[in-house]
Amino acid sequence: MRKLYAVFIFALMSLSSMAGDVVTFEQFEVNENGYLNDFGEDACFEAGGFTFNCNYFPEWSYWSGFAISNRTKTAFDSYELDQFNSCVGQGANGSEKYVVAFPQGETIDVDAAGGEVISGFYVTNNAWVVEAILNGDGMTPGAFATGDFLTLSIIGNHPDETADTLVYYLADYRSDNEADHYYVSDWRWIDLRALGQVESITFRMDSSRKNDWGMTTPGYFCMDDFNGEAPSTATFEEIALQPESAYNGAGVEGETVTDIYGSQVTKSKFVSGGYQFTTLYNAAWGSWSGFAVSNETATVYATYADQYRSCVGHGHDGSSNYAVVFPSAMGEAVEPVDGPKTINGMYVTNSAWNVSAYTVGDGMTPGAFTTGDWCKLTITGTHADESTSTMDVYLADYRSENAAEHYYIDQWQWVDLSGLGEVKSLTFAISSSRNNEWGMTTPGYFCIDDFGGQADGTLGIHPAASAGFTAATEAQRFTIDGKRINARQRGVNLIRMSDGTVRKVLAR
Repeated sequence: MRKLYAVFIFALMSLSSMAGDVVTFEQFEVNENGYLNDFGEDACFEAGGFTFNCNYFPEWSYWSGFAISNRTKTAFDSYELDQFNSCVGQGANGSEKYVVAFPQGETIDVDAAGGEVISGFYVTNNAWVVEAILNGDGMTPGAFATGDFLTLSIIGNHPDETADTLVYYLADYRSDNEADHYYVSDWRWIDLRALGQVESITFRMDSSRKNDWGMTTPGYFCMDDFNGEAPSTATFEEIALQPESAYNGAGVEGETVTDIYGSQVTKSKFVSGGYQFTTLYNAAWGSWSGFAVSNETATVYATYADQYRSCVGHGHDGSSNYAVVFPSAMGEAVEPVDGPKTINGMYVTNSAWNVSAYTVGDGMTPGAFTTGDWCKLTITGTHADESTSTMDVYLADYRSENAAEHYYIDQWQWVDLSGLGEVKSLTFAISSSRNNEWGMTTPGYFCIDDFGGQADGTLGIHPAASAGFTAATEAQRFTIDGKRINARQRGVNLIRMSDGTVRKVLAR
């Protein structure tokens, strides 16, 4: 059995053959604020092309497998009813019903002969589990502490009798830093496409809390929208990382390719939201390019190990995970998994290493940026007919003779990508005013988050586009408090463009 300790798409598989329909569990009759765990002599229920196998022993008031609940209570006070509570109080996306799972080897079977690819499902913690994590219970003395964890293993059983496993942390207190401790308290999507074509799914839970008879943490979890539609926005939050760490493709199975230097590298892909991201990893050199995922919170660059840091210290809107991008000449791409589409945009910020180069210089960039310097991100969209369109975003712009207008991006900034039109892939390139005989000396990194999502408002970067697109021009300029101004002023400037959009520019 091959075990995957993070929720990634590692294999270069077809994503088009998906099993059955989405199972929302809304079609089942459940008493008001109740549950359903008795499915008769068949001890199973069927929905959407799947069979959910269960066990029920009324004489012992015992069940295992899958129960359907619509209970809204989120606290655990007693076993009889509260074992059927989620910690959210409703299903995913505000629905009424959800599944409470107590797995003891029961399977979810694919009804189609030969099995299919399952897209994934939403998961959250059971109310009893949260009670044990926060306060302990009769079986779990005391709250979770440093070193504790609770995992859900999802085992995909293939037609050839092999199996692959995804491991997801429902609670992770392993870090020595208490600020990094967490448990899942909302609905989170788990992508199962990495398991490939499966005939059945089995679940297993594990915890750091055990005694002579096994795990003492309650062995429940909650599920909804089985085989549903993955979130369309790549938030990277479903990527399971150790605290203060990064994924860069190391140790991942993938295609072996030759890079531009003649080295053998591993090409792998992972999926977040509705997008597939490519990473190249060179095991001989311990180097990577393309897309890494990080949850590092430090914002200072001191050594090469700090290459996975953003200048913000967290993802957009305070989230944990974000992607660090280091594009190479190999053209690592982002691809919509469902085919060509118009991508709304993404949030962008600088890496900590880049900011260090802009402000103080580094071994490759002698001295801080001065008048005339710049660092630019070029985004290229490739269309179905292989034609391309490009956009430019200045990560740092010191070109003005007026030093007050020099700036670099130091917060999460929305970049509108809709002007590229319908694309089958996006690639990125970094260029800079700082170069030597071997090429660019400025670090070639940037960070992204909420790829393909929506802007918080109308403010953001709307880059100038080429290949037939007309760039908007400035029409009016305002201070952050709405005062009309005629020239750039130090601080945040709001610029209303000729196309009606508004840009937020930081002038230093």
